[in-house]
Parts: sequence; structure tokens; C-alpha cells
Amino acid sequence: MTRVRTALAGLGGVLGILIGIYADEARTALAWAGAHAVAPAGVALLAAGAGFGLGWWSGGGAGARGRDAGPVVAEGSFEISADDFEVDLPADHMVFGRRLRYLERATASRDLVVLLHGLGTDASEFRPYMASARPHTVALTAFGHHPEEARDARYRPIGLATHTELIAGAIRALARRHPDKRLVLVGFSYGADTVLRLAEQWAEHPEQRPSLAGVLLLDPNMNRSTLPVTRSLAGLDLADPAAALRGIVAGTRDLDGLANVCDYLHRIAAKDLAQVCRYAAEVWEDAEEVGCYERFVRRCERLRSVCAGPVRIHFSTRFETHFNDLVADARRRGVRGVFDLRRTDHFALCAEPALRPQVEALVTGSPAPAPEV
Repeated sequence: MTRVRTALAGLGGVLGILIGIYADEARTALAWAGAHAVAPAGVALLAAGAGFGLGWWSGGGAGARGRDAGPVVAEGSFEISADDFEVDLPADHMVFGRRLRYLERATASRDLVVLLHGLGTDASEFRPYMASARPHTVALTAFGHHPEEARDARYRPIGLATHTELIAGAIRALARRHPDKRLVLVGFSYGADTVLRLAEQWAEHPEQRPSLAGVLLLDPNMNRSTLPVTRSLAGLDLADPAAALRGIVAGTRDLDGLANVCDYLHRIAAKDLAQVCRYAAEVWEDAEEVGCYERFVRRCERLRSVCAGPVRIHFSTRFETHFNDLVADARRRGVRGVFDLRRTDHFALCAEPALRPQVEALVTGSPAPAPEV
């Protein structure tokens, strides 16, 4: 812009000098232009020039910008029907007639990446990545986690088994909707735990299993040692939630932990706390004791057995004190080439700068590049 303004100023100065020197000739030329501009031929020429300019601007300027922007991230939902479930639901799991929300950015890519978020967050966590991702992406929001559902009394808390069924039904629906695309699952934290539960279900019921071209899990929970905030949420006093959430913040030991917890609780506060707490309670109850990895490794084996493509499980520095023990336990069971430790923190692991190369490496079959420190 500075260069353009300088050039225009110089051109204006030159024209001013020339008009001053040739004032009489300039007045004559302007009078002629004014007289002929209102003539039919002059109007036609001006209209043609204006049309050409607008066409160039819209096609080469605004049109190019629109093409560069590409497909937008759109909101959608699945209507939850009784026919979606192969099992009978408990009486208090009232999900029929409700909706399961998602975000989608459709592209011509042959890869369909389905993203599952962490506990207390929602599909919008993946929006920065989806906005320019090469694959076709769909991010599912867990039942009760959409901001609108937090204030809707009809969305009463459900358990993990029903939640897993809902996610399984949504994945089957997406696979039917896009039969020619390669299905890839990406789960973060609680979303990664959900993928492991899905793998157990699909191993027991192969007729319900979709064809998976690859799976990427980010910070799945190994055992109770990696669930301090989940434990606090599991016992949250919903009579005074603000005081309970302040208590979680007070339990942090360092500034990095404080920043992460505050950011996390800020997201949770906009959700249905009763639903978040119920999920947290069941996740805590299901988790193995500190130092135990048997159930986790077995679930990883199940996941590999139901996936035709690569399975990669990446952990952040939050898990580094447990990583060596996990790898040793997995090797004793013959599980190798699955786990990796990334030099980034928990939430940065699913942020766009780190997520993009991890997903690209998975769908192309290349090694995931090490993140920049």
C-alpha cells in the first residue's frame, strides 16, 4: 500500500504540472469529454468499461479470494432414532428424538477424517484444523456437550455405554453417506478413550464394524494416574459447582498446570455439568489403578485387530513419566510400533499446528514429523 500511495502521489504531481502548463488545452479536453459522456455512445462506452471493471474485480479479485477460501465448516446433526440401537437402553437414558451435533467441511479428498473431542469440550476444538485441512473432515460433539444442550432440560445425563452406541451409529451413518471414501478416526483424550471402547464393541460384533483405513489417538488415558481432573469432576458437588471448580484450580502445583486447568474449566463451564460429571465418574470407575497398563494395552491390541490401516497413539509431555513403563509392558505383550511421545503439552497436541502433520502422516502412510520445540 505504501508503494501504491507513493506512485499515485507522484503521478498526481506530474498531472498537476502538465495541467498548469497546458491549462487551455486541458479545459477544452474536459469540455469535450463532458459533452460526449452524456451521448448514447459515451454512455455505452462508460457502461462497458464499468461492467468490465466489475467483472474483472469479481472474477479475479473477490472470486479468487472465494476460491482460495475453499469449502466452509458447516454445522449439522443426526436425528437419534430407536432403530440406531441394537441394545435396549436404560429408562433414564432419554436420547430418542434428540440430536447428535457435528461440524463438517467437505472436500474432494478420498479421505474422510472423523474427529472426537475431549471431555467437557466440543467439536469446535477442531475448527481451526478443519478450516483448511486437505481431507474431508467431520467433528462429532458428544451428547450433552453442545452449548445449546447445556440449557435444555430434555438433554439429561447418559452413561458411557449409550454414548459409545451414539458415536458408533454416527460413524456408521457417515460411512454409508460416503462409501467411496477411506474412513480415518482421530480421537483426543476422552475421544481417544471412546475409540478404544468402540474397538472392543466392533471386535465382539464384527457385523457392526466400519472399514477403517487408519486411527490416530492423542493422549488416551492409560490408568488413574493420568486422570486427576477427571477424578475431581467425578465427585463434583453440583449444588455449588462454582466452589467445586475453584477447588480443582486450587489443587494445581505449578503455573503451567494452573494455566491448563483454568483454560479447561473455562470450556467445561459452558457445558451441561451434570453430563460431564456423569461421564467423568464412569471413566474414573472404568480406569485401572495407578501403574497398571494391562487393560489399556489389551484395548490397543483390539483396536489394531479391527483396523485395516495404521494405528498410531501419540502422547504429550503430560504422560512422559508413565511412557517408558507403558512401552515396556506393551513390548512384553508383543505390541510394538504404536506409541510415540510428542514434545508438546496436552491441549497443543490437538491444536492445528500439531494435528495437521500427524493426520497427514497417517493418511499418507509416512512417519509423523517431530514437532518443533
